[in-house]
Amino acid sequence: MISGTVVHTDEVTGIGQRIELDNGSVVLHPPLAELTEPDIATLQCFTDRQWMCWRPGEDSFEDPV
Repeated sequence: MISGTVVHTDEVTGIGQRIELDNGSVVLHPPLAELTEPDIATLQCFTDRQWMCWRPGEDSFEDPV
């Protein structure tokens, strides 16, 4: 679903998530006023069907935005 290969990821409070691809990067850290859903991001692994969900106020998005 993305046009590159993930080479590195970071999750840091105050920065959110940064996904480094071999052809660029994506940063997720939306202001609270721009959120239209309760989740900021979700990820499901295709091999073991495990999933992760990121919400405002939790994990790397715990900082006030």
